[in-house]
Amino acid sequence: MSNSLLKALLWVAVAWSLVSIASGYLRAQSPLEADAAQTDVDTRFTIRGTVSTADGARLPGAEVRLMNTLISAITDEEGTFTLSDIPAGKHRLRVSFPSFKDSSLEFDAKTAAASGLAIKMEVAPLEFEVTVSPDIPQLMTAAADIGVVEVKPSQIAALPSLGEKDIFRSLQLMPGISATNESSSGLYVRGGTPDQNLVLLDGFTVYDVNHFFGIFSAFNSNAIEDIRMYKGGFDARYGGRLSSVVELTGKSRRSNEITLGGGLSLLSTNGYVDVPLGNRADFMFAARRSYQSPFSDRIRNTYSDAQSGPGGAGRGFLGFAAEPKSWFYDLNARLTYDLTPSDRLLASFYGGKDSLDNSRDLSFFRPPAGQTDTSEDLAPVEGQITNVSNWSNRGVAATWSRNWTDTFFTKLTFAHSIYRRDYERNADFTSTDDSSTDTDQDSQPIPFGAGSDETNDLTDYTVRFQSFLSLPAAHSLEFGAEGTRFDVNYFFAFQDESGLLDQAHRGSQQALYLQDTWKPFRAFSVTPGVRATYFDITGKTYTDPRLSMIYHINDRLRLKAAGGRYHQFANRLVRENPLSGDQDFWMLSDGELVPVNSATHVIVGGSYETPSLLFDVEAYRKNLSGLSQFAALRPRGPGDYQSPDLSTRFYIGSGRAEGIEFLVQKKAGLNTGWLTYTLGRVRDFFPDILAEPFAASHDATHEIKLVDDLRWRNWNFSGTWVYATGKPYTAPTGLDELTLPDGRTFQFVELGTKNATRLPAYHRLDLSATWNFYTGESNRASAGVSVFNVYNHGNVWRKEYDVYEDQIIETDVNYLGLTISGFVNVDLAIPSALKRIGPIAGTSSPSLTDATGGFTRSKKEKLYDFLGTVESMSKQEIVVDTKWGQKTLQLDDASLTGAPGYDPGTRVHVYYVQRGEGLVVRMVVRKI
Repeated sequence: MSNSLLKALLWVAVAWSLVSIASGYLRAQSPLEADAAQTDVDTRFTIRGTVSTADGARLPGAEVRLMNTLISAITDEEGTFTLSDIPAGKHRLRVSFPSFKDSSLEFDAKTAAASGLAIKMEVAPLEFEVTVSPDIPQLMTAAADIGVVEVKPSQIAALPSLGEKDIFRSLQLMPGISATNESSSGLYVRGGTPDQNLVLLDGFTVYDVNHFFGIFSAFNSNAIEDIRMYKGGFDARYGGRLSSVVELTGKSRRSNEITLGGGLSLLSTNGYVDVPLGNRADFMFAARRSYQSPFSDRIRNTYSDAQSGPGGAGRGFLGFAAEPKSWFYDLNARLTYDLTPSDRLLASFYGGKDSLDNSRDLSFFRPPAGQTDTSEDLAPVEGQITNVSNWSNRGVAATWSRNWTDTFFTKLTFAHSIYRRDYERNADFTSTDDSSTDTDQDSQPIPFGAGSDETNDLTDYTVRFQSFLSLPAAHSLEFGAEGTRFDVNYFFAFQDESGLLDQAHRGSQQALYLQDTWKPFRAFSVTPGVRATYFDITGKTYTDPRLSMIYHINDRLRLKAAGGRYHQFANRLVRENPLSGDQDFWMLSDGELVPVNSATHVIVGGSYETPSLLFDVEAYRKNLSGLSQFAALRPRGPGDYQSPDLSTRFYIGSGRAEGIEFLVQKKAGLNTGWLTYTLGRVRDFFPDILAEPFAASHDATHEIKLVDDLRWRNWNFSGTWVYATGKPYTAPTGLDELTLPDGRTFQFVELGTKNATRLPAYHRLDLSATWNFYTGESNRASAGVSVFNVYNHGNVWRKEYDVYEDQIIETDVNYLGLTISGFVNVDLAIPSALKRIGPIAGTSSPSLTDATGGFTRSKKEKLYDFLGTVESMSKQEIVVDTKWGQKTLQLDDASLTGAPGYDPGTRVHVYYVQRGEGLVVRMVVRKI
């Protein structure tokens, strides 16, 4: 299907949905509105009152309605309500609260205004029964929506790690996301690159997600509540990226106690504290800092050591002595405040920084002048490669969210992000000729491009408005606007200030979006949408239609499809550097050297799900255009040595990523995990580089991932195994020599066909054991050990090349080998579930069934209830924003009879019970 036809069909779908919404909404208007307009307004009163249980406990969230009018109110957290504009005379109130009998009261407006009203509610007998599985799914889950992955940091703590449970490393274990890039926590999603992922933390963008050689991601799991990832075909409310969206929500417990905790590993230490500020506010602060240790030295040395190239480690080749130094830290702060029962304010901050000194001392030998390498008298050569990187991220966001009515919800966000990176690399060599009495202290010629300085800054300011509106005729409408201002600077120069590149771009984008989720019947939903973005640098408007569909053939089998168009205006380009590894930098599209990137997604799939198993398959194709690459900065002739011709350095091309993903997941029981297989292909086409398409640098034909977690008493045993085809790289074919205007000559590596050679296959086994040695109502503690790369396989990261005496020195830079790490985590004063739950709604006798249906039993349980607004809902849990803070409750769609999906912003009553420290849903009822 052509892009123009796809766009036309989507526009027709959007227009048709809007007409359906309008007609349904008009049909649903009550004739009481006309009657209310004719009410006598001569004398009016304001009446205040309280709603409570028979024993005096106040009931927040109760509905109070004046009969035969449209006047109503919802009680606040103190169980109080206010009714305004009440006419004089006799009236009747009706009060409703889930699991309580409706209560009615007749009153006189004048008398009630003077004395107030006190209404008592009686518990109603429960008349429903649902089945709840006692085995809750563990680890990560693949949501019912197409291409969506959901995870909670608490669920991934048992997975093998280098001492830190890591959010992004865990996401890499899902299908379609590469797990072989140890040097980057960034996500390579379905053939995309990390810069093509939109990473949002509480509304602001994070531009670099790496800590410590990329081994760890930039996010402290103690500061994150949950993560939702869209691997493709994402909604119209997201824009500015081609590949995927990762939306992280900061942690805010909203308890009545101070909670704190922390962890210690062989690499870093972290801690957090959560402090309630009265009944309406909460403040969370988390920090993490690495430190120097033998374990960190082990990792640094692994990423800095090198093996000799052709000829072995004998004379005439380089020997490295590395003493790298590095450190990182990150800070998170989050303040929430309930301004009113309908208004919430959120302020969130993140700051992180890395410093990496990967400098190396070098020593090798060369023949004295006039001799060959066959002589035993070789002159020592001493040198140093300086390689220093510093990068940092900062972000802040302020959000106001409001429930205007039970069906209309809005969010207004102001966000600011800053990214900065500095990189310096240079080499100096000195030689002493033992055959002479003189000492030559002059620096020898160094390979061109070995000495350079590089700086990259990116700043953005964003205003985002989002709204959610539930309408009659099974429609849920989302619409909003977004504006972003970018300031991007990039500076590059060689040590002698030649080859200067100084770019500064400033631009802005403004976007509007609209989408409608329509459920014409329970088994089928369709979501058409459109996003239009104006980019002032190019002066053009880019229209992105989107469409997704899900059809439930039955309770277990569903089909799904999605498609759409996407544009990206801030791009991270790769600067080729065959000597020391490629570097990257951010630039804004200008429509010329760096065009606006675009992608078209087409995704189809299906899944079969039981209470304990999930079989999922998705096939995708992603066509990309406007891609940019930046060539190695080395002279092509004496004329452009001082001022390079940029038009010869930027390559413009296109690409295609396609593949199919398989997932088999065991969700429930003491032993859980999954097996994934991805068959994929990523091809780039840059005519100025190669006349035919070539494999992208991150292409991997096959990738297999096995994850297993076993719970036994107070222990968790887990393991992961990853296998993937080796990545492509460009191998050298020889040397070339260039004579500069001052008479100096440089030798540089002549490269062969782009990405025509592959590294060896990648595979790795990781194991871990976690001992939960203390678990109480208010405290818990655990300790564990992880073994990374158990069988010590030498996975190659990249190849580096140096030139000396007409020889290419090839170095295999390997990933981490066998590494053993340990950790301890402690959480103190954790409020029990009873202190987080809502008012008691009564008792129930649910029928409990094990995961295999092997037994049933009955047990009396207290049933709790609250009124709230849905933040998100999946087949395994529902997140609801309530007067007591954000609640996450577990559920099982296969066993919770008749539970529909609720869109964000929907007002619901939730009935639930306590299972240990977890809250398990019994029933969800939409608030009408």
